[in-house]
Amino acid sequence: MGNPAPLPAASRLRTLDGLRGFALLGILLVNILYWSGWALMSPAQQVELAGEDGRRAFGFIECLLLDGKFYTLFSLLFGIGCALQLRRLGAEGHDGTRIYLRRMAVLLAIGWAHTLLVWDGDILVLYALLGLLLPWFAQMADRSLLAWSATLVFALPLAGQALFAAMGWDPGQGIIDASLRWFAAMGGDPALDAGVRWLQQAGWREQLEWNSTGTLFSWGLRIQTWRLPKVLGIMLLGLWAGRRIARGELPGDARLLRRVLFGGLLVGLPASLVYALLDDPGQSHWSSMLGTVPLGLAYAAAFLLAWPRAQALLGLFVAPGRMPLTNYLMHSLVNGAVFFGVGSGWIGRLPLPVVYLYAIVLFALQVLVSRWWLARHAQGPAEALWRRLTYPAGSASAS
Repeated sequence: MGNPAPLPAASRLRTLDGLRGFALLGILLVNILYWSGWALMSPAQQVELAGEDGRRAFGFIECLLLDGKFYTLFSLLFGIGCALQLRRLGAEGHDGTRIYLRRMAVLLAIGWAHTLLVWDGDILVLYALLGLLLPWFAQMADRSLLAWSATLVFALPLAGQALFAAMGWDPGQGIIDASLRWFAAMGGDPALDAGVRWLQQAGWREQLEWNSTGTLFSWGLRIQTWRLPKVLGIMLLGLWAGRRIARGELPGDARLLRRVLFGGLLVGLPASLVYALLDDPGQSHWSSMLGTVPLGLAYAAAFLLAWPRAQALLGLFVAPGRMPLTNYLMHSLVNGAVFFGVGSGWIGRLPLPVVYLYAIVLFALQVLVSRWWLARHAQGPAEALWRRLTYPAGSASAS
């Protein structure tokens, strides 16, 4: 039995590819705040760049509409992809679980290389580690998946945060403090207002020091904000949705999508508004934990409901959504070259309206490049490498 081939373009659900491309744009708009330096600045530095009114306005928009909403979409799609891949591989007679775990191991290696060599904000390592758990959950019944999802997304983070606060214990902060001490031991300045200056002037050695200590910092932040159970819970919801897609029930179930849209807005919008009105509350605040995922799911439902009538516009997201790993990695490579000291060193120098305009132009270029590439190849280059590493040369069988 030969290795399973990637699905041809005609067999893909274009709506999911489009939704994935839309999620990529949102993730870029969030992450650009890091590469441009805004997210690394102290409040005083932000005021100096944008003024007090500008700082508050940009913070409000980011917390209300962007923060966390698009990793919700991407995590949901990751779970959907797992469900569809396991089903397809099993139908073709392959050992789907073994192949999927091997894919996650390769993604883990790509993620570690990315986080240590390119960008410490990498999400691939987290996705690969959590992805290793998904085949076990995929054996559960639908109701069990939904119960686990609700527990991991809402109940565990809210209860756990309250318990840890009562105990005066913050495990994530300990990891963050350790990363800052490590950075200081390497000669860096861990002060809040020093990161932008460091990255403006950093050469390759300093950039690698930043990446190594920053990776530890980012994991501390993810533990502090309960990102691990929340992302896993969203992936489990994706497993459930993937089963409905495989049965032909989604994305054509407009009644369900309308319920998700209105329910997500009803819960997510007020909670996210509370979150946006606070001054830098962080994702560990109850308003973020309660509002982020429902509003992100409302985005997904709105996209899918609009798709039949707006394919001419929304279809622009399909090509970048068919090669998400390539485009995600290109975000890091291009923006590292543009903003960090190893490249042009523009970090901290551009006003936010220009930064957002730049991000939109960059994504538009990715749309054009993705369409050009896919007209000539079945997969994006990073996706093809992922596949090649999953099935080494000389492998005669995938089972």
